[in-house]
Amino acid sequence: MGEIVTQDAPLVVLTDPSIHATSVALLERQCRVRVLDAYCPEERFAAACTDASAILARLGTVTRGVIAAAPQLRIIARHGAGVDAVDLAAATARGVVVTTTGSLNATAVAEYTFALLLTLARKTVLADAGMRAGAWARTPLVGLELEGRTLGIIGLGAVGTRVARQALGFGMNVLASESLRPQPTVPGVARVPLPELLCHADILTLHLRLSAETAGLLDAGAIASLKPGALIINTARGELIDEHAMIQALATGHLGGAALDTFAAEPLAPDSPLRSMANVVLSPHVAGQTDAALRRVGMEAARALLDALAGRLPAHVYNPEAYDVRRQLGRLSEPLLSASASAADREIPI
Repeated sequence: MGEIVTQDAPLVVLTDPSIHATSVALLERQCRVRVLDAYCPEERFAAACTDASAILARLGTVTRGVIAAAPQLRIIARHGAGVDAVDLAAATARGVVVTTTGSLNATAVAEYTFALLLTLARKTVLADAGMRAGAWARTPLVGLELEGRTLGIIGLGAVGTRVARQALGFGMNVLASESLRPQPTVPGVARVPLPELLCHADILTLHLRLSAETAGLLDAGAIASLKPGALIINTARGELIDEHAMIQALATGHLGGAALDTFAAEPLAPDSPLRSMANVVLSPHVAGQTDAALRRVGMEAARALLDALAGRLPAHVYNPEAYDVRRQLGRLSEPLLSASASAADREIPI
């Protein structure tokens, strides 16, 4: 994956090499593409973006320093549904549009959530490890049946809705926390206040976006209010949970276990206590990783970049006010790419 078009073509910086090859190929037809290492240090990231017109951001964080180092930057396209890995205020202040890919990976994340739930409830990781070590120990592997148990869902959006339907198929009772945001109606799912959900849930699963309001939502008090032996599943964002309080509750046995795909700091530190806890299942933020989901999400992010560079309005713009700032700064410049005959007819608002 190198720079294979003319040197005057706009430069797109990819934050890591895991973007689907079809997406990269689409970009390389019209743009120069620069691919960084995953979780690139800020200084190296900023240096790579000094002449960038666009960033396709999957892993790592697009900081204020990175944005300031890129005077030609027009768009940051997130490879995913959240924008917490972008300094949104800094981007908006510079007139840089930030986009997401909506709920295109919701099916993959929901299926992985249930895979983690079953893995934790039925201790399949411990069973596999014991067998590989030569054991035939059945007594430690007594698991938890899901039928009749109560699943508490915090965040009944695209992912949470799918998880709810899967849980109902297993014969579970499903509660969802009440929200000020509009939520879909799912037959068989009762909406209750969060405190009520916490005290009734046998298993708790998180499907919220990270924001100032949701950070640390599952704090020490919330964890203490869960049933003794309750399980936690998190495929959303690690910062939603007070990680120290969760570790303490896992160590004392108040929590029966946790299955975690996301963490407060990523990659997870080698010396994290979570790595040595037998009642914890860990995975490296891969819930959305199926080939089909990566292809869909990557192509959506690539199309957003090409739309922005061609003067069209991308889908899923998170900060439309950036266009107003851009006008105020006199930065509504000419398109960098010619409009394609097959492109969507989406014009930037004047």
